[in-house]
Amino acid sequence: MDIEGFKKFCEERKYNEEITEQAIEVVKEFNSFLENTKRNIDSATEEDVHRFAKELINSGKNKKENYYGLIRYCYFSGNEEMLIALYELLDGSDVLDNLSRELFEAVGEEKGKQILADIDFPPLGTIADKKPAITKKIIERLEENVDENTCHKILVSNLHGIPKESYKNQREKFLKAKNVDEYLKERNGAFVKTLEKHRDEKTLFYTQEIDDEVIEHVKSNPQIEGGVRKGNIVYAEKIPYLTKKFLHETDANMKNYYYCHCSWVREALKTDETKVPAKFCKCSAGYYKNQWDVILDQPVNVDVVETILDGNPRCLFAIHLPEEVVKEAEQK
Repeated sequence: MDIEGFKKFCEERKYNEEITEQAIEVVKEFNSFLENTKRNIDSATEEDVHRFAKELINSGKNKKENYYGLIRYCYFSGNEEMLIALYELLDGSDVLDNLSRELFEAVGEEKGKQILADIDFPPLGTIADKKPAITKKIIERLEENVDENTCHKILVSNLHGIPKESYKNQREKFLKAKNVDEYLKERNGAFVKTLEKHRDEKTLFYTQEIDDEVIEHVKSNPQIEGGVRKGNIVYAEKIPYLTKKFLHETDANMKNYYYCHCSWVREALKTDETKVPAKFCKCSAGYYKNQWDVILDQPVNVDVVETILDGNPRCLFAIHLPEEVVKEAEQK
């Protein structure tokens, strides 16, 4: 553990003093937690992260700021296994709270609480294999107690809570492009360049390693990231969560597992024990709706076309374009 080096790392990135001190405190705490093992924070494993997360939960210190502090140290130390484990603990951590808020707004707090009665939301830091059973129960309760339109509205309402400001640069790029087709082509090209940068610098793209095979997979499928327009619809899909493993896996369940991004579903895909309703994938439709609402500066409809939860080999989404955007793209 190199605290002085980490301090310099934080200074170079202009983190304020409070963020730096908070990060150093949790780094020291994690390192001390590992004293009874043969490892320290620089060699910490996924299992170590999970054990420490339980400690944070039990002590009431399972705050995002502590996880962010550990993530910053990972970028300093280069411990990728620890980094991925931390990312996966944080991934989607606000989804159920946001779903509850949207449910209460849609049906009223009293009825919303009745619908969610006896469902215990897992605390921040809960490992992924505990989540699918909770997801299944929540979606089943929605299906039993809320009409289809209300359920759809709740699930596509940006449950990840990504700020709309995050997509302002995409709005600017769309306005600079000749039309939506040119925008999509440029967006896909920019995504490929991002992946190539990770490959060349040997850094992770979120939780996955990027190599030539991954880049070729993206290049050969322009629906990944930006999407492809067919008539008045843009069809889009995400890059697989762990593309290298996805491409080489032969077991159907594990192939789905390596494809899926959703921490509230993924672990259930390893086996057939917990069947999460495919309706939950409307949450991912909301991911696309949130960004395209900003890109086009107006609300759009987004549908789930295919999902691996329905036995398909991918998750495919349809973004419905306004008439004027389509006309502009098809002008000769």
